Amino acid sequence: MQREKRIRSGPLLEADFFPVLSDGRRMPQRAPKTKPSTEAQKKYNQAQAAKKLVHWANANFNETDYLLHPTYKPEDAPQSEEQARRDVQNYFRRVKNHRAGKYKRLEKELASARALLLDIPNNSYIAASIDKLQKELSKLEKPFKYMYAIEKVTYKTGKLCGRINWHFHMFVTGGLSTREMENLWGEGVRVNCNTYQPERFGPEAAARYMSKDPQGFKRFGRSRNLERPDIKVKDGKVSRRTVERMATQRIDDREFWERRYRGYRFVRAYPKYNEYNGHWYLSVIMYRSGGDPPDWNADDWITD
Repeated sequence: MQREKRIRSGPLLEADFFPVLSDGRRMPQRAPKTKPSTEAQKKYNQAQAAKKLVHWANANFNETDYLLHPTYKPEDAPQSEEQARRDVQNYFRRVKNHRAGKYKRLEKELASARALLLDIPNNSYIAASIDKLQKELSKLEKPFKYMYAIEKVTYKTGKLCGRINWHFHMFVTGGLSTREMENLWGEGVRVNCNTYQPERFGPEAAARYMSKDPQGFKRFGRSRNLERPDIKVKDGKVSRRTVERMATQRIDDREFWERRYRGYRFVRAYPKYNEYNGHWYLSVIMYRSGGDPPDWNADDWITD
């Protein structure tokens, strides 16, 4: 039996096709008592972690939000993960409190501007100020969310040899300025805060950057109020032959996929044939119409 799993996260749709047994369990992909190599398993785990981050990022963050990369001064970095985690949570608390304070201040400014406009009607300067304040307030009204990876780095040489440092990679809800976001970190000299631009540096690339593991390890955290990707599963709606045909003949057929998933634009399809069970596995990436899909360059994308 063939399963189609659709994962909708923000503007992104991923449709996965793969075989399952009659009771719904996944079909084995390798012989019993065999295991993938350590390197292959590591690559697979990393790809799956990146896929999960892709879905969460798309479901919760857009071009009004930020992508940050704060760290510590090497000589001041905490030497325990517990302290590093406390620091990052304290940072999120400061940002949240600063957003709340700024919201109250802008509310008062907006009330004053509206009162002034009543006294001086048709004043274009006051009207523009009101419009600007309303836009700023609308950003701050969004629930505060975050998702981050913490990277441990151990210095191998020099006077800091043996000491640990920590780098963070974060998606954070917007509303404050980049300067405010950087100043609120306060723990390091390298704080790079950029407006998140999905069309230029998509959640796919960002997720891979967050999940790469050149040395040490990566750990992930997120706020509890993140929206979960919407996952729907359909069993037995397509045949094995249909999946094979899609995986071998429809890989670059934009018109076919955009007819199948109306309202979305085709980005790319990833087929994989399993020699052991003789089935095709296929992931199809679609992006909601109305905007340019981000550059998707992920040749190692792993299908389910």
